[in-house]
Amino acid sequence: MTVRIIRHKRRKKAAFYITAEGIELRIPARLSNRVVETILSEHADWINDRLAALPKAPSLPNDRLRYRGETVPLVRTNAVDAFDYDGTAFRCPDRWDESRLGAAYETWLRDEALAYVTERAPHYERLLGVSAAKVRIGHQKTRWGSCSSRGTISINVRLMLAPIEVMDYVIAHEWTHLVHFDHSKSFWSTLSSVYPDVDGVMAWLRQHGHTLVVKKTN
Repeated sequence: MTVRIIRHKRRKKAAFYITAEGIELRIPARLSNRVVETILSEHADWINDRLAALPKAPSLPNDRLRYRGETVPLVRTNAVDAFDYDGTAFRCPDRWDESRLGAAYETWLRDEALAYVTERAPHYERLLGVSAAKVRIGHQKTRWGSCSSRGTISINVRLMLAPIEVMDYVIAHEWTHLVHFDHSKSFWSTLSSVYPDVDGVMAWLRQHGHTLVVKKTN
């Protein structure tokens, strides 16, 4: 049984979360270790069941990369000097090692994510009557997106590995926070009005979100 313990100053109660790295227990900063041990002990069966039920992140061969819910061929060739995608396959210089390939792959995904979010966000801004102050692409471990009180929205680059409707849901979710800066009933009602399949995508993320790992092989 492996659970990562994370303390938050603003958290008022303990809660378990499934993340890309496994299971996390997020707790109030001052919660005693004795209470934490009790929580883990009381939920031991649930934790083990969840770990056993989680699908494993797909292990890709050396000639495949993930993109928008698909596995795409990777061609190593001396005909290119940089990482690129021609619509059917990724290509990289044959001389590159795994570290350089991984860095180039993530940089490419970040550029693609920013381009897609920038293109798609105006649709939800029109529906919601809002506008983001700034958009950035991050690589968060525990959040798919976030919206600051100043209107800065951050979207997780790992969403580019998921089916595109998952990215659309997170965009709709974070832009709805520009209307309701909480997770109240009003927030969920407004979100559902601009993105009807909230439950379907949330179920997909609960089941597969931890498999969205930006690396070439496992």
